[in-house]
Amino acid sequence: MGFIEINLNFGENTSLLAPFIAMISIVWVFLVYYSYKKYGTKKTIMYFLPIIIATLLIESAGVAGGRYYYPGYIIYLSVVGGAVPLIIILAWSVNLFLFMYMGKYFISKVYQKQNYIQIILISLAAGVFGVCLDLLEDPIAHYNNWWIWETSLNGIKFFNVPILNFIGWFVLIFFMSVATLLIERSRFSENRKVLLSISSLAITGSAIFIFHALIVRLFEFVGLS
Repeated sequence: MGFIEINLNFGENTSLLAPFIAMISIVWVFLVYYSYKKYGTKKTIMYFLPIIIATLLIESAGVAGGRYYYPGYIIYLSVVGGAVPLIIILAWSVNLFLFMYMGKYFISKVYQKQNYIQIILISLAAGVFGVCLDLLEDPIAHYNNWWIWETSLNGIKFFNVPILNFIGWFVLIFFMSVATLLIERSRFSENRKVLLSISSLAITGSAIFIFHALIVRLFEFVGLS
């Protein structure tokens, strides 16, 4: 299995996949261009590249672990044995950029001090916004086979989507927002901020993995998973 795979059976076993891909592509291009014009190249790299790397690893691991899979897409990437559509990875960068800045906007209205508390509040808000979207998106995606959750998965489900998936959305967006905001507000040069945002993925990824694993164990302990 190579790093890049091309699927010649586009749309196979799915419904309305082309409009979904087109929508994500348009939004991604618009937000990257908006970020480039407003914040410049280096900040745009910092906002988009780390989450792309992180979610490529996480999504590929999820597919390799047999939790879900993605039929019918065109371009797939694989790093740990699971093939993930390129558009899904780009969609995650859209999620982080959009919800983090929605969090900035709303939290700044009620808490103006630019300190660690504000960073936590913004990140919490970003995570909540992300879960709200996924409560709508994941059931629609599952219904149209944009991604398919394995029926063998146990635990509480919401329209056939495991509840732990929504918790995973919150954890990922929360910790990535915290890391991004901490680096953005640091006193390092723009070049160092870019390097730090990428190199810090090891720490951020570990925090995401440990926190989510603890939640999974808690759910298993109380019999919800």
